[in-house]
Amino acid sequence: MTKQTPSPSVTARARTDNTHWITLLLYLVLTMMASGYAVWSIIHPNRTPYSYLNGLALTATAGLSVFAYLALYKDAIHLFHSEIEWSPKWSQYFAFGFTVPLICYGFLHVTNFFPRGAPLVIVSSLTFSTAAMTAVYLCRRHWHVSKP
Repeated sequence: MTKQTPSPSVTARARTDNTHWITLLLYLVLTMMASGYAVWSIIHPNRTPYSYLNGLALTATAGLSVFAYLALYKDAIHLFHSEIEWSPKWSQYFAFGFTVPLICYGFLHVTNFFPRGAPLVIVSSLTFSTAAMTAVYLCRRHWHVSKP
């Protein structure tokens, strides 16, 4: 028996299907590749972490995190309406994903610590917290739903 929400509801749209976890998985892979490049640019002696390509990679993954949050929301709504006992609370995942960059911003702004690299740290913290949130969500989804 499928749970129904009273109409009109944003969550009752037909586009809440079972494929949104793929977007989360793709974001996680993309973030790992961008993070690998960022670490390589820090370790490599001829590269600098302030390079244009490093900033572009991290900013692109931070920008694409919007799609990860939308996919997580839609997947959580899909699971809520399905016959699965686990219904994830998307707001908890969102809270973690946005709290870490806000704490980093507040700390760097108040202490004026590392002023040249503050934007890099804030964008990196958004990227890494979103990737961590995505990984935890996908693991919990796998334990409860057996997909992916």
